[in-house]
Amino acid sequence: MKGAMLYVDAGKGHYVPAKAASDALLRCGHDCSVEDMFTVLASPFWQWFCKHEWRFLLKHPQLERSFHRLEDNRFNAFLMSMVAARIHVARDFCSWFERTKPDFILCTNFLGGVVITSIVQHKKLNVPVFVYVADVFNNPRAGFHRQIDRLFVPSPLGLQNLLAQGYREEQIKLCPFPLQTSIQMLVRTDKQSARKKLGLEVDRFTVLLNYGGEGIGSTELLEELARRNLPWQVVIVGNLAPQVKQRFLDLGAIHPFLSLHIPGFVPNIGDYMLACDVQAGKAGANALMESMALHRPFMISELLHAAQDTSTFLNGFGVGWVEKHPRRQADILCTLANDTAMQDAMEMRFASLPLSFDSDAFAAMLVQEVFSLDA
Repeated sequence: MKGAMLYVDAGKGHYVPAKAASDALLRCGHDCSVEDMFTVLASPFWQWFCKHEWRFLLKHPQLERSFHRLEDNRFNAFLMSMVAARIHVARDFCSWFERTKPDFILCTNFLGGVVITSIVQHKKLNVPVFVYVADVFNNPRAGFHRQIDRLFVPSPLGLQNLLAQGYREEQIKLCPFPLQTSIQMLVRTDKQSARKKLGLEVDRFTVLLNYGGEGIGSTELLEELARRNLPWQVVIVGNLAPQVKQRFLDLGAIHPFLSLHIPGFVPNIGDYMLACDVQAGKAGANALMESMALHRPFMISELLHAAQDTSTFLNGFGVGWVEKHPRRQADILCTLANDTAMQDAMEMRFASLPLSFDSDAFAAMLVQEVFSLDA
């Protein structure tokens, strides 16, 4: 069987699950490709726009929430479905489809749900279109299309939100979260072993600050921790710009009591998650869910529009926090560091989460759904 994974280059949140699912399909003996949706549609302007708009809005989260809230509606979904099927992108998509002939298409960005489904329906192409709900707890209304064959969502809360949007029960499948290969294949160890492997101090309370593939985020929490002279170690990961990394190094020089490690962008992020007591940052869905899979709480500093329901999940299950004020963030982390009973209780709650994490199981589910639609 041959699958085609189409992502949008608006941060790593859509590419990572596409690659994870592709890797899993290849491990199972199937064929698969991972491609930028706007490359397939021969739309370089929209490819550029989505990438740079996202980076700009990440730097201005309040603007992002307002802007995306305004444009996230069914009317925009209708406009996209009408336009996409009738302009050059439909022709270019059909040319790509004839060359590649996939047995199914999986879109990991909500835009794919409305755009690709509209073209497939309009051109009467014989291929199922699946959507993976990359935001985990919700899918933007601007991606709504009644004829999407299947939507795969990794959380019961996300399933309920999709039903409330108007999707049919048979369209929605609760699925395992597709872990990226480095974490799917990761040998789980205890914190001390992971710290020793990474050259970190074994017995210090450890905070992992994750700035993600875009390297964008605030330095305020680190500055607050430094002011308190806490005997912790802080590890900073992400694709940091040189000037941002230098700012961290300068802060570490001013506050030597705080042990600071800055490996930057790392291929073995799972080892760093295992080594930490808590992860913090402007969480994307992948970082959050990987943290949940490895039983590490997450302190989220900013919630973007599509991730608003994350707070409902974290508050409901008690495995993390949403807090944007640095002083209160530091207060929460201090309480966690000094309360072993709180740490033990949180570990028990991780074990009872209504989530599963397995990219191989997700790949098997994709194949099964193709066969069920052919039957």
